[in-house]
Amino acid sequence: MTLQAIRVLGSVAICYLAVTVEGHEIITCKSPDKKFGLRCVYADSQPYNGETTIIDLATHQNIFSLNTNWTLGEVKLVWSPDSQCAAYFAENANGYSTRVFLRNGSSFKEMALPELPTPKLPASATGSEPDTNTRVEALRWTGANDLLLEKELINPAWGRTALTITLGFNQGKPSTVQNAEQEKVSIIDYFLLLPANNFEAPPSAWLRKMRTNGEFFLCDSKPNNIDEKNGYMSCAGDGAQASFEVALFRHRDGRPLIALCSGELEGDDSVFLTFFEQGTEGKMQEIKHSMFTGSEKNFDAEMGEGKGNWRFVLPREGKTITVRAPKSKKVLHKFTWDGDKFKE
Repeated sequence: MTLQAIRVLGSVAICYLAVTVEGHEIITCKSPDKKFGLRCVYADSQPYNGETTIIDLATHQNIFSLNTNWTLGEVKLVWSPDSQCAAYFAENANGYSTRVFLRNGSSFKEMALPELPTPKLPASATGSEPDTNTRVEALRWTGANDLLLEKELINPAWGRTALTITLGFNQGKPSTVQNAEQEKVSIIDYFLLLPANNFEAPPSAWLRKMRTNGEFFLCDSKPNNIDEKNGYMSCAGDGAQASFEVALFRHRDGRPLIALCSGELEGDDSVFLTFFEQGTEGKMQEIKHSMFTGSEKNFDAEMGEGKGNWRFVLPREGKTITVRAPKSKKVLHKFTWDGDKFKE
């Protein structure tokens, strides 16, 4: 089996692995002062065991070993502005974790993290469900000694919950939790509550792909597929899943309305549009009637709006969905959400 054959997220194939001329070594995540970097070495056969280390970029010598049994997972090193602190984020057997290292003479010293608070669970969760995936990701250093983290829990039964946490680090002193804020429910949360049968893999697998652009070496990945502020997500497909977009609209009372737009697997993009609303148990449920006033005759229970004969442009900003002719691209309709319904 080749390397690309096993690069799968759930059932989502990953096919963007970058390699150097040496074939099995990546040097990435260079420090701001250009003195240090993250070296990732991997084998060319299963189980692809390798190693991650902090190296001296001038001499290529190992400065600090991070993982002597790294198995080709997502990884990054987040540096403080003065290059004296580094947060190592990596995939592990139980999810994702972050470790922190402070410069100590010619090497680095690992700092113990304080006990991190747990995000508030959704009302539909009991706390005893199996298969909860925990992700603690280093986002950025907000100063020389303050690290911003995100602690996220995802479970297929109830979705997602997350905290934004600020940790403080000072040489010779224990690290401390300086602040922790529950994240507001966003398009990410509603996306994870969509019916799994609308996708070829669980929504959590596609979220992972959107976050990483399908890459392992996250310092080299600059994804812009998720816009929480404006309520928009997009995901490139693969051999089994067509590309799709998701947009969040809200009713006047704050209830979410999700638009899911996808294409044909081997045909046109953006030709199927379906809407979802939140049911009594919290999950998003498909709406079985047209949401476009005056266009009910162009609705099909299986294909959604337009019966597969329109091409849709979901808004990255704003509340207007544009409908175009598949071939000529001529604008046929513009439907704007007013908090109650879509008006042309």
